[in-house]
Amino acid sequence: MASGRKTGGRIAGTPNKKTEELAQRLAAIGCDPVEGMAIIAMDEANPPELRGRMFAELAQYLYPKRRATEIKTDNGPKVVFQIDCDPLPGPLATV
Repeated sequence: MASGRKTGGRIAGTPNKKTEELAQRLAAIGCDPVEGMAIIAMDEANPPELRGRMFAELAQYLYPKRRATEIKTDNGPKVVFQIDCDPLPGPLATV
């Protein structure tokens, strides 16, 4: 990188040679992998595990992956609950 700028190389988003080659080969035989996964996912004759995997793969193309979040607490004020109750009267006192 010259002075903090990208110089040369492919333009962002341009597929590399192998990716472009594979896309052309699949197009030549009429194969659309996304459509294939959708067909497998929608076919109720397939096992639920396979269908779920296909739906999960397809979802990656539409929705961002969720990241785990960490919940941090500060050393702020703490709430303490104290419950005082009188003992039960009579025979219920031994329960």
